Amino acid sequence: MNHVLRLGSCVRLRTNPTLRSCFSFFPRTEAASLQLRRWSFTLRTGGRYDFPRSFTKVNYSSGSQRGTPSGNNPRSIDPYAKIAAGISAAIFFVVWHLLNTISPSRPITYSVLISMMERGNVQRIVVSPSGVANIYPYQDGYMPFTLTLSMTVDEFVKRLRSLEDMWGIEENDRIPIITSDIPLDTGLQTWKVELCTALLLMATGLLAFASKRVVSSYNLGKTVNDTTTKSMPRHHEDFKPNSSQKESGSNANAESDRPSFRSPFTWDPFGGFSSVKPTTSSVKFKDVAGLHACKQEVMEFVSYLKDPRKYQALGAKLPKGALLLGPPGTGKTLLVKALANEAEVPFFSMAGPEFVEVIGGLGALRLRQLFKIARSQPPAIIFIDELDSLGRRRSSVDSGRGSRGGGGGGVSEMEQTLNQLLVEMDGMDTTEGVIVFAATNRADLLDRALLRSGRFDRHIFVDLPNLAERKEIFALYIAKYQLAPDVVQDELVERLSGWCPGMTGADISRLCNEAALVAARRDSEVFGVTKADFEVAFEKILAGTAKRSNPLTAAERHMAAVHESGRALVAWLLPRSGLLPVKVSIIPRTVSGPDTVGDLGFTQLISEEKYLLNSEDLADRMAVLLGGRAAEHIVYDAISDVSQKYLRQASKLAMKQVRQFGMSKTIGNLSFDEESSSGRFSVKPFCQKTEAMMELEAHQLVTSAFKRCVQMLQENKRNLLVLIDALVKKEVLTYDDLTQLLGDSQRSPKIKPRL
Repeated sequence: MNHVLRLGSCVRLRTNPTLRSCFSFFPRTEAASLQLRRWSFTLRTGGRYDFPRSFTKVNYSSGSQRGTPSGNNPRSIDPYAKIAAGISAAIFFVVWHLLNTISPSRPITYSVLISMMERGNVQRIVVSPSGVANIYPYQDGYMPFTLTLSMTVDEFVKRLRSLEDMWGIEENDRIPIITSDIPLDTGLQTWKVELCTALLLMATGLLAFASKRVVSSYNLGKTVNDTTTKSMPRHHEDFKPNSSQKESGSNANAESDRPSFRSPFTWDPFGGFSSVKPTTSSVKFKDVAGLHACKQEVMEFVSYLKDPRKYQALGAKLPKGALLLGPPGTGKTLLVKALANEAEVPFFSMAGPEFVEVIGGLGALRLRQLFKIARSQPPAIIFIDELDSLGRRRSSVDSGRGSRGGGGGGVSEMEQTLNQLLVEMDGMDTTEGVIVFAATNRADLLDRALLRSGRFDRHIFVDLPNLAERKEIFALYIAKYQLAPDVVQDELVERLSGWCPGMTGADISRLCNEAALVAARRDSEVFGVTKADFEVAFEKILAGTAKRSNPLTAAERHMAAVHESGRALVAWLLPRSGLLPVKVSIIPRTVSGPDTVGDLGFTQLISEEKYLLNSEDLADRMAVLLGGRAAEHIVYDAISDVSQKYLRQASKLAMKQVRQFGMSKTIGNLSFDEESSSGRFSVKPFCQKTEAMMELEAHQLVTSAFKRCVQMLQENKRNLLVLIDALVKKEVLTYDDLTQLLGDSQRSPKIKPRL
């Protein structure tokens, strides 16, 4: 079949390297590129060129099936390449037709031109030798008017000048008339050709790239036997292959000879998701320090995956999904990796944001493919990290259920993906051996349908490590570093584990690594990480790097010393607060911490692990927060803005006592949820009178704590002044310095506060 290419314009085009390179994008078209280099054609008005049959005909090698291009024949063209070329040509002709049908200018008559000149609306006139004049108005953005001359160009110019003489227009104010040697039509047609050529090249390159992605992602041109991968070893024979795989030998051979072309409409252009493979991990349970209760729950899944016959004989069914909850950095992902490695099953890991894309339907498609691949390799584990980005609670506004007419709104892409996840988990049979694990630190945002029985019906809470678990984590990480000769590892682990209440496993790992970095930067004869390096690393994580470039003035140093001394002294005198000061500093830091860091200094407080706090304990902690503010009031009889952060924390603690903890003497035993700051409007479960009563009582609690601090510091003013003077001189006071200046504390700490 001869292919004819026509263009309705007087344009001369010759084959150039750019046009030739666009065909080289197509897979398996090297022969077509060589043939194109031999062509040199000219496109004229009404001209035509007959393409040779070798370009349009697909040659098949002997032995290949009908309709299947041979991969060994260089002259064969991939079907997706032909689709790309056809779509590109269609785009070219459509754009060309639209450009020819749209008039680039507005035709007018000679009388209209005279009226425009009388009103002064003509900026300039450009006349071409072909007898076409373009009249440009003064309005910006307007297309020029077109006038077809019925006279010569010289006569047209003389008539316009005579009219201007008759109107008395001076020489400097006359309309400029420009005579162009280039036909206006030619420039316009050249612009059209350049635009269409650019669109053609862009469309060809994009579609050719898409065809290559399809070939790489879907293994086009390969047989089924070539694309099969070796599955991981299985420990039982209860998981049987799908019914589609149980075919006769002849049918299986016939299917293996047939190329595995898939529908291009299911192509994923953002990462080749169809080629997802199981993730390998070398993490074992012995590498996961702490988390004893969580590992005990997870071992149940390992026992089932290794020996499912025991559970099936008893009629027991394993939960279809397990949801790991807890703060960030506690080891949720690490625990699932250890589970997959111990069970020796394929482990598919994906993050929740990877399922949500701009193009609608991609998230649901990826979920279907993920579950399909996992079901083909039973038993398997699917792990979805950051589930809150995928399983966020559906709202009536997003789904259209909130509209009065029942329609409108539309279903968002995130909700489509969530619905697909619900379908996949609900329709999955536990006998297939596919278990879904997910992790999130925002369980309050999850949809209720995910948490019901039959989906994520096993909830494993991964809490912050306690003292014993922190010792195990420190022992695990410190063993990886070279310690100094004078450092005893057991003693170091014992001290550090007591310093870090509330730290996660990720925080402990960062602390140990930061200490090693400090030791590497230190220029000393002692090789290895010392106790001082861990102390510097702990201060850097807690308060930030010391800011030596911008020193404080004498007045600011004294103000910082007063504030930090007041907080340290109140914490020293109140053992029920559970806060023990071990270091006080007035060196400014680059970063402010959440609780114990001030703007001009910081006080390092070690808190006892107390899970239950009564009203007296909370009152003591409020007093510690207000100690610096009370010290400023005693020394200066004024208050600065240094204590603003701690005052806000004390106010929140007082409001929690009244609103949530039920410790209010005014409203009694009532508890309300913390008010959410998200959203423009919020609904409160109490009236304005009740809110005013709670605010008044919270104010009384803060005022009472402040007066108590003032009275306590007045009674110990001598110790306060001694502490201020020592802090101004030394800038840093350790626990030994505090003991020497203030005497022994009223408590006997179980953990030594120094290394």
